[in-house]
Amino acid sequence: MLFRDLPDGSFLAVSQPMHALVSGQMARAWGAAGFARPEPFEEIATACAQHDVAWMDWEAAPSLDAATARPHAFRAVGARIHAPMWAAGVTRAVASWGPWVGLLVSRHGTRIYAAYNDRHRVEPEDAAAAETYQREQAGLRAKLLARLGATEAQLEEAASLVAVTDALSLAACGGIATLGWSGMAPLAGGGEVPLTLAEGEGVMTVSPWPFAAAEVSLCWTARRFAPGTRWTDEARMRRDYAAAPVQRITARLVAG
Repeated sequence: MLFRDLPDGSFLAVSQPMHALVSGQMARAWGAAGFARPEPFEEIATACAQHDVAWMDWEAAPSLDAATARPHAFRAVGARIHAPMWAAGVTRAVASWGPWVGLLVSRHGTRIYAAYNDRHRVEPEDAAAAETYQREQAGLRAKLLARLGATEAQLEEAASLVAVTDALSLAACGGIATLGWSGMAPLAGGGEVPLTLAEGEGVMTVSPWPFAAAEVSLCWTARRFAPGTRWTDEARMRRDYAAAPVQRITARLVAG
């Protein structure tokens, strides 16, 4: 779950699977000249849209963060909880969408654990859980690559597209100022280029422009909470969260 605080003191809560659907919207618009559009594209775009399948059960019953009196933000969930969820999500992805999607969900998890060690070391048990995930998933990915007849280079190019659309979607849904920004877009023929973002009211500019169309329209839903909404009881928080009004949000990406 991620949050966007609004000027009136209210806030929006966006689930991880919903944010991932926005990643999929971006992936399907991807493909300006000079940028990689890896194959098999349909499976890769599906992986972008489903990369947070691991969070589905957690989002149905989020845990309460006593420090914020809100549900835990995704970055505040330690690997002792997160890593087993992610491994189960890989299994679910392989069963639901096939080996390419499962392979990319698995690889995205390893990228997260490698890049954000501090985020997933909330408790002493977190390091062991993350290391178990990395070890077991490396073996699984080797089997899936062999099953597909794919190469590590193909996997890495596709994983780069999952990673950059993930980062772009987090910026769009949660706000650049709140979540920060860093993203590298894969180039045709190899290599990556950093993207620069700027945010306005319902508009995010991207430079260099990696999309096939001149403008990309995005839409997602979020739960909206009144100013000052906080909880001390987890069961009450879950009931309120399930009953909260759902707001449809739109945004545009334009060239910077």
